[in-house]
Amino acid sequence: MRVVILGAGAHGRAIADLLGEGSGLTLVGFTDTDSALAGQTVLGVPVLGDDGAAVQAVRGGRCDGALVGVGNTAMAARRALGGLLSAAAIPSPVVAHPRATVAASVSVGAGTVVFAGAVLGARVRCGANVVVYSGAIVEHDSILEDHAYLGPGALLAGNVVIREGAFIGVGAVVLPGVEVGRDAIVAAGAVVTSAVDPGTTVAGVPARVLPR
Repeated sequence: MRVVILGAGAHGRAIADLLGEGSGLTLVGFTDTDSALAGQTVLGVPVLGDDGAAVQAVRGGRCDGALVGVGNTAMAARRALGGLLSAAAIPSPVVAHPRATVAASVSVGAGTVVFAGAVLGARVRCGANVVVYSGAIVEHDSILEDHAYLGPGALLAGNVVIREGAFIGVGAVVLPGVEVGRDAIVAAGAVVTSAVDPGTTVAGVPARVLPR
């Protein structure tokens, strides 16, 4: 399958590194909102233009699908790009590093990316456009809704629910049965012991809501 990555920054390049031999995917280009990159090359492949260029590439037969390559610094953009692909009916493959561990009973939505060393345990459910970064662990029966993002080394300790667009920082821990609300942010190293309300940011051990 020939794919375009939407976003030529650090996260997009990290995804590109997953598309090696055995993935069944061939990277044919990036898109990016930085007009200065148009016509340039990144990792030896061309930047085709802005994000609309991905739609044009699929409709023009230059590629077969696309992946969202915008990272944790632009969570709203991640959701918007996922919506762009969905609205245009552009396929978005699942990408998992060969050294990720994914249980047979896991379900994973379109465009989800699982990096090296990550673990998805029994009966985990991932929505679309989810990111599970290197070394993150998602234990049994947890749910990651669309556009959720787990930073490196994050730990969800079973029966956890991460609602749409929520971000879990590097090395954060969410204890069993806890729910993190839509668009909430869990800071790096936090230990979450109780529910996190939508749109809030929590930090510390145990995690507490930060003032706006």
